Amino acid sequence: MAWHLAPSLVQLRNEVNARWPHRPKGSDGTIGDASHSARASDHNPNARNSVNAFDITYPGVDPKVIIAAVKKHPAGNYVIFNRKIYRRNNGWKAEPYSGPSPHTEHLHVSILQTVAAEQSKAKWLATAPVRPVRKPLPAYPGKSAFQVRDTGEHIKVLQRGVGNKVTGVMSVADKNKVKSFQRVRPLLWPADGVVGPNTYKALASTKANKLVYK
Repeated sequence: MAWHLAPSLVQLRNEVNARWPHRPKGSDGTIGDASHSARASDHNPNARNSVNAFDITYPGVDPKVIIAAVKKHPAGNYVIFNRKIYRRNNGWKAEPYSGPSPHTEHLHVSILQTVAAEQSKAKWLATAPVRPVRKPLPAYPGKSAFQVRDTGEHIKVLQRGVGNKVTGVMSVADKNKVKSFQRVRPLLWPADGVVGPNTYKALASTKANKLVYK
């Protein structure tokens, strides 16, 4: 049976190529050369004909991102880069590496010699967090726009600010919660339930509203 690169490393290669689509690949490596075959190396096929190491050309990628990804991945075993080795069995601490290659032209990634590691489908590179689309904060509409049964986006700002159910329709409960909100903030006294410019600004500055509005 012919050798093959472990499927989990094929996935790593695909993710690296997607993350850095224009990266050079001159020092990419899978199966080892004659010098590798003369010694123990994850570049040599194991009993399952699986090659459990992949070299990623540098520069052209961010080594910190890749090293961090290998540390977190269930299949990761060690990384060698720039005269340092990071090993699972040593808590991923950076140690000096004095092997035949300093690994300055590529990062060597090895996975565990297990079927589970070879077949793992876990993602390697963390995807960028999806930033929520936030709306512009409604401008302060004036005291008269904060009466019971008033409606609008500005009422939702008030309701999020005080922690009430967001309906967009102001209620007596909302007005009472505004009083409580003002009562613990001396700069907003008197605690009369009237939403003036300062109270509106304070309500808009709460965490619940910052997740919605710019």
